[in-house]
Amino acid sequence: MYVTKTVKVASRLGKLNEDGWHYSGLPGLHWEAENARTGDRKIMKRIVEEVTTDPRYEDFYHACINCGNCTSVCPPFKLVDFAPRIVVQKVMHAKDEPELLYQMMDQYIWSCFQCYSCWEVCPAKNNPGGLVAMLKESAVKHGLSSAKRSLEPYSKILYKVMTTGTQITPDMHSSNAPFRDWGGGKADLAKHLREERAAVPVETLAGVIDKSWDVPERTMQELITIEKESGVTDMVKQTLKDVAEMVEEAGEELGVQK
Repeated sequence: MYVTKTVKVASRLGKLNEDGWHYSGLPGLHWEAENARTGDRKIMKRIVEEVTTDPRYEDFYHACINCGNCTSVCPPFKLVDFAPRIVVQKVMHAKDEPELLYQMMDQYIWSCFQCYSCWEVCPAKNNPGGLVAMLKESAVKHGLSSAKRSLEPYSKILYKVMTTGTQITPDMHSSNAPFRDWGGGKADLAKHLREERAAVPVETLAGVIDKSWDVPERTMQELITIEKESGVTDMVKQTLKDVAEMVEEAGEELGVQK
């Protein structure tokens, strides 16, 4: 009996339960299973189209032979339920089953360290870490809940990157009331930072606590303009609206036109 692709997909969706997706008889993902049922299918298909038409796609994905080499060297695999092979498999089937990719994107991919060890050992030259980077970009663009949860603690760093091109400045390390990006122990580490730095016999560190990296206004103008024209600011706005608006305000102060 001939079974259409639509019937196959419907049958597989019927296996989606509270334990995750059971694909080819094997347990699959265990996060956000219900999102694949309730998510907007138009967005799912749009995400698949964005990923598969991305200029990097042909370099990052070739063909998965399911050897497991990538998973064997993956640091997160040793700590959490994450495997690069799963990422490649979901991307491979994404066009026919966008629900699988969407389900994986809304939490699973954020366990990736982006160390790219997987790329080094893949006999097919796949780059699972690169695929994850593309998927994270798409998650941010579409404002998926996992992207908001994952990026929100790093909002000040993101603001610094978008406005100056630098991730942090030395003065950020010297505060006894640091922003939460650094974690709860940062204040204790910073208490004696001045004395500890003074004890380091490196002349170039002299006075670094009282200075930040000097970024020319022209550089900031160009950076914010590029982010605006390329759509990066709008993309960030979908996930971290406050940060994007702060970047726009900084641009206005520098004379960047709306």
